[in-house]
Amino acid sequence: MMAGARAGLVLFLLSVACGPAQPASQPAATATSANVMGTIDRGASPTCPADEPCDPVAVALMLVFSRPGAPDVRVRVSADGTFAVHLDPGVYSIAMAPPAFHGTLQPSTVHVPESGAVVVQLRIVKSSV
Repeated sequence: MMAGARAGLVLFLLSVACGPAQPASQPAATATSANVMGTIDRGASPTCPADEPCDPVAVALMLVFSRPGAPDVRVRVSADGTFAVHLDPGVYSIAMAPPAFHGTLQPSTVHVPESGAVVVQLRIVKSSV
């Protein structure tokens, strides 16, 4: 066996034995560690006038959970609109990053209990301007 192939095999075996690396500061939320999960309804697709291009459907790339005295917690929203995150108990405000154009996120807060999990059904509601 060539030295390069041997080194590759050793690295592969180490990665299988040790598992994938996770940054210590931001552990991945798993089904067992996430205590806040849900979906975001991004609204209906726009109806465009004939012969005019449509803007793409608004997509929240991140949700930002905030509470006084604590750093913000950001979580990526998947392509299907689902998210999962672990938060300390308390009441958090929820915002989108980037913010919705002419829309608000409802509900805009979530109460995370001392134990158990909470499921949040978020939706983008068109603001009355």
